[in-house]
Amino acid sequence: MNKEQSVPELSIVFPCLNEEASLARCLSTARAACQQAGVSFELVVADNGSTDNSIEIARAEGARVVPVEQKGYGSALHHGILAAQGTYVAFCDADGSYPVEFFAEMWKRIKREQVDLLLANRLIAPMEKNAMPFLNRYAGTPVLSALIRWLFSFPVYDCNSGMRIMRRDKYEALGLKHTGMAYASEMLCAAAIKGLSYKECPMSHFSKDSRGGRPPHLNRWRDGWAHLCVIIKMFWESKKEGKK
Repeated sequence: MNKEQSVPELSIVFPCLNEEASLARCLSTARAACQQAGVSFELVVADNGSTDNSIEIARAEGARVVPVEQKGYGSALHHGILAAQGTYVAFCDADGSYPVEFFAEMWKRIKREQVDLLLANRLIAPMEKNAMPFLNRYAGTPVLSALIRWLFSFPVYDCNSGMRIMRRDKYEALGLKHTGMAYASEMLCAAAIKGLSYKECPMSHFSKDSRGGRPPHLNRWRDGWAHLCVIIKMFWESKKEGKK
């Protein structure tokens, strides 16, 4: 059986904006891990207007390229996931900071544990030096995660982790709209509201510099504020809906 058949069990989506330095390694590593695990798969690159050689690299590595005109991390992932054909859809950044070979293990875990959404938690595993800014690691992400736990009673401890896997048939009902980085928190809040089952597993995190990735697109203060606003807004909207 062709492991990259037209109806795969696993789709791996990479949002992409000028990732030529690390994209080939991410795609080839993900492919090798899936082949070793014996899972049928497809590789999807949701390109957000790259001006470097990312598209050519993606196609050379056998990935399906999905052009996404609307700018933003959330927009790229959203349209990439909508285009995915697998029973499960996994995704992470293509900047080299995530161990994409771990997707095969996450696919095994989500099937074994029978949950709708599985997140790779960076904060409870060994982390390479400089992989995450100090304030993000010890303040921003833990505080935002605690807020989601408190408001939604949802067991989130690394709300900004970009490495996740979920059942594809559960995705569209989440109704995600945020086009930027706060999409990550929006997904978790929506999953809580919709009653999706959820777990986390430890995963090592790496410095982009050590793996040849480009500088981060993240803006700490702007994006942190956006996360906070999304969490609060979704909480109040869910309360209003509950009173109707």
